[in-house]
Amino acid sequence: MTIISIRSQDLDARRRLDAFQDAVATVTKVRFMPEDRENFSSETTIVALPDLILCHARHSPSRAVRTPDLAAESSDDVLLHFPLSGGYSIEQCGGCAHELRPGFFYADPNGVPAEVTYRPDVSECFYVSIPRTHLALASVDLNGVLRNRLPLTPQWRLFVSYGQSLYREMQHLPGDAAMQYAGHLRDLALIALGGRDEGQEIAKGRGARAARLAALKRDIAAHLADSELTLDMLAQRHNISPSYIRALFGDEGTAFSDYVRAQRLQKAWAMIAAPDMAHLLISTIAFECGFSDISWFNKAFKRRFGRSPSDVRHAALSGRASKGAE
Repeated sequence: MTIISIRSQDLDARRRLDAFQDAVATVTKVRFMPEDRENFSSETTIVALPDLILCHARHSPSRAVRTPDLAAESSDDVLLHFPLSGGYSIEQCGGCAHELRPGFFYADPNGVPAEVTYRPDVSECFYVSIPRTHLALASVDLNGVLRNRLPLTPQWRLFVSYGQSLYREMQHLPGDAAMQYAGHLRDLALIALGGRDEGQEIAKGRGARAARLAALKRDIAAHLADSELTLDMLAQRHNISPSYIRALFGDEGTAFSDYVRAQRLQKAWAMIAAPDMAHLLISTIAFECGFSDISWFNKAFKRRFGRSPSDVRHAALSGRASKGAE
């Protein structure tokens, strides 16, 4: 896995533009031309794995041009553009000009010359690059999708959500896990396009379940303080059966209730060990983490971490607390 960050503000002001253009052309195979040469701002972070590239970028008004020479150096991938804020236009050889804004995405054949014009203020975008050979498993004619602006369907929204989560966590993942999750994202792209035959069934079995589990975990994290967080309530919110949720967590070798308890205990540890929360009673923290029985909380906490909540607070205030669960 390779992580590359290109930020205009990190470069020497005396030759910032030239240095930035050279870096961008080398890494992204585009020629970047800002509207305001003196005050332009651009940040691009790229996470590259075999058969998958994730990228997040912010640009001030500018143009990005993939010249024929740079296009010839590009890989045979499909670059999916997902505008997050602002907007921009794109015109590509063999296609029409398209205006892009949040709620739509664009399928860019990476080896084809193109010109992107970013609008006034700051445009923010998320990109995913996937080998064309993988997307060729789709039942739709891929050539009919390329060079087109398409609406974000629920399937594509799930794809983007999972992709952004993976982008944020990638640097913290061990290599084998990163590769596995990258495969899930490629499968979700295939599902969103409409996979065919065996390829679609395999993709559904891997990518859709992983994305669903990630969505459930995000929901749990957002509602840890809710003492009424239950399997039935979560199933109702996500319009799936409780047994399906049990199976998803079972695939990870845990149970729904065990996962929720572990997340609540970890949150409680972090709050108890935080010096700026020393004014809060431990019982208050327990309630805020979703525990309604203080006696049971104390027992579960000590069983999980080997120390009582009061011991952890004392150690934290003495500067000796370590992370809760490693």
